[in-house]
Amino acid sequence: MPGPIFPASIFDDLNRRESELVERLVPPGPPPRPLLAVSVAANGSRLWFGIAALMALRPSLRRTAAEGVMAALLAAGVTQVLNRLVGRPRPSADHPACRALPRQPLAPSFPSSHTAVAAAFTTAVARRDPKLGAALVPLALTLAYGRIRLRVHWPTDVLGGAVLGVAAGRHAAEVTPARWAGSAPR
Repeated sequence: MPGPIFPASIFDDLNRRESELVERLVPPGPPPRPLLAVSVAANGSRLWFGIAALMALRPSLRRTAAEGVMAALLAAGVTQVLNRLVGRPRPSADHPACRALPRQPLAPSFPSSHTAVAAAFTTAVARRDPKLGAALVPLALTLAYGRIRLRVHWPTDVLGGAVLGVAAGRHAAEVTPARWAGSAPR
C-alpha cells in the first residue's frame, strides 16, 4: 500500500488547535478506570464481537449480530486504509492519560478505528433492533469520548470515525451474507 498522501506537517496547525481545545475542556491526568477498561476491551473490536456473540445466543438476534459484525468489519477495514493514506500523527504519547494505556497505539490517527467500529456496530444493531441499539449508544459514546480523554486521538479523528462508522452501519445489511445468520435481511 502506498504511504500517506499528506506530509505530516500539513496537520501541525490543526493538531495545535485541537490540542489547546482538549487541554482546555478535557480533564488532565490519568483517566477513570472504567473509561480505560472500555477502551482496552475495544482493542481489535473484541468488545463488539463479544456483544455480538452474546446476541447470537438468541436465534431472534442472530441476523442483528451478523449485521453488527459486518458493520464493524467494514468500518475497521476502511479505517485501516484511510489511516495509512491520510497519515495524520497522533497526539503525544507523553501525556499522563495516554501513558495509562497498557499498549500505545502505533497506527496513524485519522480516523479513529475504535470510534468507527463502535458507531458501525451500534448503527447496524439499531437499524434492526432500535431498543437494543439505544442500549448500546452510551457504550459507543463512552468509547468515543475515551479516545479523546486518553489523548490517543484528536477530536476530528473521533468525528471522522463516527461518520465512517454510521455509514458502514447503514450499509451492513446489504453486504451481510444470509447464511451468517440463517435468515434473510429485512
